[in-house]
Amino acid sequence: MTSTRLMLEWAILLAIAITGAAFLHVSGTTQRIDNQILDTASVLTRPAPLEDIVIVEIDDRSLAQKGNWPWSRNLHAQLVERLDEAGARLIILDFLFLEPTRAEADEALAAAMRASGKVILPHTFGPRLNTQFDQQPLLPLPALRSAARAVGHVAVETDSDGVLRRFELGYRIAEEVYPHLSVVAMEAIGRPVDADLAMTQPVVPFQDRFAFQEFSASDILDGSTPEGFLEDKIVLIGATAQGMGDRYSVASGDIGLMPGVEAQASVLNAMMQEALVTPVAPIWQNLLAGGALLLLFLAFWNLPPRFVLACAVAMIALVTALSLGLLGLAKLWLAPASIVVVIMLAYPLWSWRRLSHASRYLDREAARLTGGIEKSDEPSGLDYVTRRIEQLRRLVRTVHDSLGFLRRVIETAPDAIVVLDRNEAVQMLNARASQLFPEWEELENATFGEFLRYSEARLSDDGGELETRDGRTFLIARAELEETDKQGGAGSIIALREVTELRRLDVERRQMLEFLSHDMRTPQVAIVGLTRQEESVQPDTIRRIRSQAERTLKLADDFVQLARLDGGQPQFEEADIGGLIEEACDRAYTIARGREITLEQDLPDLPCFASVDASLVARMLDNLIGNAIKYSDAGSEVSVALQPISRGAMRMTVSDNGPGLPPERMADPFARFGARSTGARPSAGPSAGPSAGLGLAFVKKAVDAHGGIIAVQSAEGEGTTFTIELPTLQN
Repeated sequence: MTSTRLMLEWAILLAIAITGAAFLHVSGTTQRIDNQILDTASVLTRPAPLEDIVIVEIDDRSLAQKGNWPWSRNLHAQLVERLDEAGARLIILDFLFLEPTRAEADEALAAAMRASGKVILPHTFGPRLNTQFDQQPLLPLPALRSAARAVGHVAVETDSDGVLRRFELGYRIAEEVYPHLSVVAMEAIGRPVDADLAMTQPVVPFQDRFAFQEFSASDILDGSTPEGFLEDKIVLIGATAQGMGDRYSVASGDIGLMPGVEAQASVLNAMMQEALVTPVAPIWQNLLAGGALLLLFLAFWNLPPRFVLACAVAMIALVTALSLGLLGLAKLWLAPASIVVVIMLAYPLWSWRRLSHASRYLDREAARLTGGIEKSDEPSGLDYVTRRIEQLRRLVRTVHDSLGFLRRVIETAPDAIVVLDRNEAVQMLNARASQLFPEWEELENATFGEFLRYSEARLSDDGGELETRDGRTFLIARAELEETDKQGGAGSIIALREVTELRRLDVERRQMLEFLSHDMRTPQVAIVGLTRQEESVQPDTIRRIRSQAERTLKLADDFVQLARLDGGQPQFEEADIGGLIEEACDRAYTIARGREITLEQDLPDLPCFASVDASLVARMLDNLIGNAIKYSDAGSEVSVALQPISRGAMRMTVSDNGPGLPPERMADPFARFGARSTGARPSAGPSAGPSAGLGLAFVKKAVDAHGGIIAVQSAEGEGTTFTIELPTLQN
């Protein structure tokens, strides 16, 4: 099964789940479960019964004292008068006065109602004549209806389980809307109901049986009710005697029978405290179901199987908590059962599809790795999937061992190795390559070219060599990997072999050949030429022979000292740098005096000790001071200075007023076998001649060996200054 097919199945299952949740809710399949949750939760969120609502009941005692039912309407009139005299705020008669009785009795009740002005009468609905399904209102007698303050319907419709939970606040017949008894009661006390709410079927959080304060009608008629008990109360009058009046199964804790008048009192109580529960509109129900299922299916797709079950359970808990939270905080009812049932079905269904996909993958990979499964190779296991997993585990272990061996080979290879994919992106480096390119972890999917630019490495023109920013040189060997698919290559491996030392030795070899063929050969040729002259040897000739011989010896000595410095280790000891400078100036005094050059010393009063190789520092000073004297004009000045620049460092300077270094030498003043044109500097005297650059190369090597820094400043005709900074001893 391809990833595309699996994604398509995922999308189809999601669509089926969302559609199934909507169908279960609309069809009422899960309504019984929702009702059980609603019954339990609504009891927990119902408000306390108001003391303003009082029930006057036609109970068994009233019937025994005042006569059997139906009572004369004269008695009803007396009851209204007594309640009006007691100061009742509103009187609601829960009786249907649909048929006339004796005219004087009906008129007596109408007169009492008109005198009170506080009476609300109920009405109901019945089938319209000569129709099958049409309804018509069944209103009280016209005389009573006109005498009442308002009329409201008391029609009820139970749920499919026979339990009364909802009241239709606005009953519509054709274009006419008939308000519920509680709606007109709210208007009568000056608290009109919102028009949108008045057209709904809200869920009523019913109070327990006998939750409201109740008085027997016989007590009211006899005047035995304590004075002030009914002052400013909303009084509902209804029948509660056995075998009399309407009774309904309501959800008030446990499902139990409740007289109609108490049910009407619960509706009015909830409405006065804004506690009616409004069902969530179908569109929001479906959107919430779709959102919850989408989140669950995203978890199915992205999370490991061990987390999916926990996620499904968490989603069920979240949906249930959301339903209860909306009920308690916003008085909204989100039916959770349809969503919960779909989640419980979706999890095993998706798990089956994922298991099927995994089983096919195991078969395919096992066949690819083994080229077919022999019966003798069939692994043991409890079921088919377990056997496939065990077989693939053995194959993966073999491949893992092979890959581990290959990785160890790459890691221990003497060369730096970089592995590229088909897009030239760097995928893997061995340990040596990681040391060479420490920026590897900072880049993501960078190509090899971008990788080199970021690392400031340079390729040669032919791409055969690589030079890093620290000056090391590597040969590049590249091999293309064998194609594993049809997408244009599988990548390549690049091996980098360091040849820095070989390149350095090659450069030194060329420089030495040049040195031996030019710098060492030239004075020797001059000596041979002078000795072959036929005329008698003149003093000037002898001087010139001596000069060339001394030059040869100087070059040889410089070369030997530089070679020793390259191949040996300095011998550090504590020494006074000021003293070494004074000794160097003393050694150069004779030559400086012969050139009429003044040696100036600027040294600190206190000794300046450092851990140095005294012989290397002495020769370094001899080279710098000697060069300064050699290339300075007669009568000029050469200055040598020493000064501490911090607690841990000191600075030496050697300055002259000579012609300065030529531009070609300033490009690399410390190069071995340095620039030659007509000389490193213009000749400043008979001893100044072409320079091999060994002296300054030695100075640079000596400074580096001591962990110091050397810099040179020179301008044509303005002299040259060498500045050296060396670490000192710490107290």
